[in-house]
Amino acid sequence: MSERALEQTERAVRRAAHVLRLAHAAVGQATGLLATPEAGLEQRMITLSGALGELRQETDELVAADASIGTIGEVDLRSLVTDMYVGQDAGRIDLLVRQVGDIAWARRSRQPLPDEVRFRVREMGDDCRALVGRAADVVELSPPHAVMDRQVQDIDRRQQELCRVLLSGTDSLTTRDAVDAAVLGRCYQECARRAVAVARHIALLQETAPRR
Repeated sequence: MSERALEQTERAVRRAAHVLRLAHAAVGQATGLLATPEAGLEQRMITLSGALGELRQETDELVAADASIGTIGEVDLRSLVTDMYVGQDAGRIDLLVRQVGDIAWARRSRQPLPDEVRFRVREMGDDCRALVGRAADVVELSPPHAVMDRQVQDIDRRQQELCRVLLSGTDSLTTRDAVDAAVLGRCYQECARRAVAVARHIALLQETAPRR
């Protein structure tokens, strides 16, 4: 295999890591919005919008690889496939984080979620952010995947716990609260899984990379 193919593999790894770092920052900002008083929310929404703009720009460039299929002979196949996988997963993360931000903004003048629900949603947000960061570490540094796999199990468990609380119901839990909490939980769970999918694809890309 050519030196150029090796360089393209390294470029794909760096780009995936960069996308995950952007996603990590955006998840943290969106989660923080849920605990932000109304007075400070608008400025933090602007900050989140900027972070998501960066993520969307990277995602759009990756997904644009689809347009190269018509000239497949002129494109590195490994780069094309990787850009499509990473771009689609990162694009979904972008939409999920935007949804978290939208819910935070819509709730700006409402009462906070009941304590038990708010605590569990916050735990899921923190776990999601940590897992996206771990996925970026795996891409950049290639540590063992076992820690990342355990974190996936943890966030799935927290989703189950949140669902149990919502299904049990409390007098202080309104329909709007239940819907928002359920959507937030699923957003965090899927966001984490999408980040892990990126890390696993990059690991496969590296396993199949040409050797010098």
